[in-house]
Amino acid sequence: MTKIGYALVGAITGVLVLSGGRFAFGAVIGLVIALLLAELRELSSRVRRLENKPLPPSKTATGPVPAASAMDDEPSSVGEQVAAVPDAAMQSTEAEPSDAIPAFGRKRTPPEPNPIVEKVKEWFTTGNVPVKVGVIVSFFGVAFLLKYAVDRNLLNVPMWLRLVFAALFGLVLLVIGWRLRHRMRVYALSLQGGGVGIIYITIFAAFRLYGLLPPLPAFLLLALLTIPAVWLAVVQNARAMAVLAVTGGFLAPVLASTGQGSHVALFSYYLLLNVAIVGIAWFKSWRELNLVGFLFTFGIGVAWGYKYYDAPYFSSTEPFLIAHFLLYQAAAVLFALRQPPKLRGLVDGTLVFGTPIVAFGLQSAMLRHTDYGLAYSALLLAVFYGALAWWLTARGKALGLLRDSYIALGVAFATAAIPLALDARWTASAWAMEGAALVWLGARQSRLLARVAGGVLILMAGAAYVNGGWDHNAGVPLVNANVFGGVLLSLAGFFSARQLGRMEHVLERIAAVLLLGWGIAWWCITGGLEIDDRVRHMYEYPVLVSFFVVSGAVLGLVARKLDWTHARYGALVMLPLLFVTALGRSFFGGHPLESYAALPWLAAAAAHLYVLRPITTGTVISRTWHVAGVLFFAWLVAWELDWWMVVETWSNTAVSLWLAIAGLACWLLRPVFSWPLQVERPAYLVAAAVLLALNLLYIFGFSIDAPGNPLPLPYLPILNPYDVVMFAGLAASWLWIIEAAQQWPSQDRQRRAYIVLGTAAFVLTTLAVVRGVHHLGNVPWRHYSLTRSVEVQAALSIYWGLLGFAGMVLGTQRARRWLWLTGAALMALVVVKLFIIDLGNSGTVARIVSFIGVGALLLVVGYFAPAPPRQPVSEEG
Repeated sequence: MTKIGYALVGAITGVLVLSGGRFAFGAVIGLVIALLLAELRELSSRVRRLENKPLPPSKTATGPVPAASAMDDEPSSVGEQVAAVPDAAMQSTEAEPSDAIPAFGRKRTPPEPNPIVEKVKEWFTTGNVPVKVGVIVSFFGVAFLLKYAVDRNLLNVPMWLRLVFAALFGLVLLVIGWRLRHRMRVYALSLQGGGVGIIYITIFAAFRLYGLLPPLPAFLLLALLTIPAVWLAVVQNARAMAVLAVTGGFLAPVLASTGQGSHVALFSYYLLLNVAIVGIAWFKSWRELNLVGFLFTFGIGVAWGYKYYDAPYFSSTEPFLIAHFLLYQAAAVLFALRQPPKLRGLVDGTLVFGTPIVAFGLQSAMLRHTDYGLAYSALLLAVFYGALAWWLTARGKALGLLRDSYIALGVAFATAAIPLALDARWTASAWAMEGAALVWLGARQSRLLARVAGGVLILMAGAAYVNGGWDHNAGVPLVNANVFGGVLLSLAGFFSARQLGRMEHVLERIAAVLLLGWGIAWWCITGGLEIDDRVRHMYEYPVLVSFFVVSGAVLGLVARKLDWTHARYGALVMLPLLFVTALGRSFFGGHPLESYAALPWLAAAAAHLYVLRPITTGTVISRTWHVAGVLFFAWLVAWELDWWMVVETWSNTAVSLWLAIAGLACWLLRPVFSWPLQVERPAYLVAAAVLLALNLLYIFGFSIDAPGNPLPLPYLPILNPYDVVMFAGLAASWLWIIEAAQQWPSQDRQRRAYIVLGTAAFVLTTLAVVRGVHHLGNVPWRHYSLTRSVEVQAALSIYWGLLGFAGMVLGTQRARRWLWLTGAALMALVVVKLFIIDLGNSGTVARIVSFIGVGALLLVVGYFAPAPPRQPVSEEG
C-alpha cells in the first residue's frame, strides 16, 4: 500500500474509531498515525534489506563490517549495521541442507507462504520493533491516561496547561530525535515524526475543540510548524517526514477555517507551500511530495470553486491557477532531471498529464460565460507546451520521453483551439486526448495503471460526448465541434489500440481489439451524422457509400504501412457497413446505382479486394470475407437488374441469368485473375455453389409464383425466358460439380451432389411441363385448375415415364445399378399415378394418351433393361 493509501485508510479509521463524534479530530489523528506507520514500514524494509545482504564468501563473522547499501537514500545507523553482521555471517557459514528426495523420486515444492501472515511476521520481527510499537502505544497510553484522569476529576489542571504539556512533550520528542539522528537513525526519525504529529494535534485541539486559540494564530502556528518539519526532512533525507510536514501545512487552513476567510489568503498560502515543494524538488526527486501537493492544491481548489466561485472572483483566482499550473509543470521537469543517470528522463504522468486536465477543467468552469476564452486558453497552452518541448530538446536525449509528452500535449491543445472557438464542449475532446496520452506513456514506461487509466478516460470521453448530444447543423461543415469531438474520440481509440496491441498480456490485446472497434464505431457514427446533416437527401446515399469505402481503404493502407495486424482485420468491417447501408436503402424503395452511386460501388468492390489482399490466405476469416464479398456484390447487381426490368417475367429472367453467370465466373475467370480466384480457389468454389444454389431456389420460387408470360414475345417451349434460365442454371450447376470434383478425394461427394442436382432438375422441369401446358392448353394458372386438369396430369405421366425409361436404360447400359433403380422407382410412381389419378379422367383423350404412352415405355424398357445391372465388386459410382 502506498503512503497515500495509508493516509486515506488512517483518516477513515480515525473518523470511525477515534473521533468520538468529533470527525475532524479523529481524521487528523488517524491520518498522522497512518503516515507514521507508512514511514516505519518503509524504514523497516530498508533495514531488512541490509540485514539480509550476504557477506562476501571470503569474509567471516569477524571480518570487516560492510558499508551501507548505496541504493538506500536513508541508510541505517552504524549500530544497526553492526548488529546485522553476526546474523548474516552465521547464515553464510551454516551448511546448506540438501533437498530431501521424497517417494517416487520427485522433489516437493514447498507451499507458497501466506502474504498477509508474512507481512505481519515481518513487521514484528524485523527492524527496530520496539520503536515501531512504542511510539504508537505510548501515544495512546498517555491519551487514555489523561482522559481517565479528567473524567474522574483526578487531574484538576486547566485545559490550556494540559495542551502546553502535550506540546512540550512533542517538542521533547523532536529534540531527542534530532540528537540521536546520527547514532540511531530509524529511532530518531520515528521520534521526530511522533513529535511533529503531537504538536499538530495539540494546536488543532486548542483551536477547534477547546476554543483556546483564535483562527488566525492557530493557522499561523500550524503553518509555521511546517517550516521546521520540512527542514528536518530535507536535512535528514527523510521522505516520509517531508510528506507528513507538507500534509500538515496543507491541512492547516482547513483545520483553522471558520468559513469566513479570504480565498486570496488561502491560495497565497498554498502558493508559498508549492514554491517550497518545487524548491525541494530542485534537490530531491521525491515524487510523493509532488503528488501530495498536487492533490491538496487542486483538490481544495476544486472544492472551493464548487462552493464559492462566482464570475467576479475571476481576476483574483486566475493568477493563482496559472501560478500553480506553472509550478507543477516545473516540478514535473525537475522530477525528470533529478533522477539517477540510468533513470533520468522518467516522466511523472500524474503531473505531466493530470495538471493540464485539472487546470483546463477549472479554466472551463471559470470561463463558461465567455465566448472565446477557452479557445484562447487552449492556444496559449499549445504555445507553452511547444516552447517547453523545444527547450527540452536542447537538454539531450535523456529527456526525450518528457519532450514527446509535451509535444503531444501541445499538438492536442493546438488542435482543440479551433473548435473550442466555436463550441465549448471540451470535456470529451480533452479526456480523449489525455486518455490516449496516458496509454502511450504507460506503454512506453511499462505502467499498467497508466494504461488502464487511459482506457477508462477514453470511455468516459465517449460518455461525455453522448451526454452532450449531437448539435445538428452547428458550425461550418466538417470543421465544427461535432466532427472534432467524434473524430478525436475515434483517433484516441485507434492510437490506444495500436499501443496496447504491442503488449504481451492477453487482456491488453483484447482491450486493443475493443478500442479499435471503439475507434471505428466513432468514426463511422460521426461521418454518418455529419453526412445526414450537410448533404442533400438525394445525394446522401452515394456520399455515405463513398465515406465507408474511403475509410476502409485508408484503414487498410495504414495497416499495411504500420504492419498493424488488428487494423488489417478491422478494415474488413467495411463490408458489413456497406451491406447495412444498401439494406437500409432498399427499405426506401431505391436501387443501388441511383443518385450517381455507380462509381462508389465500383470503388467499393476494389476497396474490398484491397483490404482483403494482406489477410493470410486460407484462413477462416479470409475465406468467409471472400465468399461474403461475392454474395454481397452479386446481390447488388441482381437488385439493380430487378429495378430496371419493370416486367416481372423479364426481371426474374435477368436476375436468374446473372446469378448463373456470376457463379460460373467464380472459376472460369481464374486464368485472368490469379488473385483472388486461383489463390483462394476453395473460397470461390463455395461462393459459386451458394450463388448457383440460390439461383435454383429463386427459379423454383418464381416458377411456382408466376407462369412466366414472355410478352411481347410469344410463348415457345424450351425457348421461353423461364425455361432458358432454368436450363442455364442447371447446366451451370452441373459444370460446378465437375470443377469441384477435383477437390474431392473420393466420388461420394460427387455422387451426393449429382443426386441433389438431379432432384432439383426433376422438380424444375416438372414445373416447366406444367407451365407449358398452361400456355399451350389454356389451363388457368391457379392451383385448383392445374391439379384438376386432365391435360396437366397426362403431360406429367408422359414426362415422368420418359424420365423413368431413360434412367432404366442408361442404368443398364452404363452398369449403374442406382440409376436403374431410380428410373424404376419413377416408373412405378407413374403407374400408381395412372391408376389413382389419371384413371378417374374417364372418356378423355388425355387418359388414353397417358396409359398408352406409359405402357409403350414400359414395353421398351422390358426389352432393353428388364433387370437391374449386376453390381461390380470394385464399382465406386
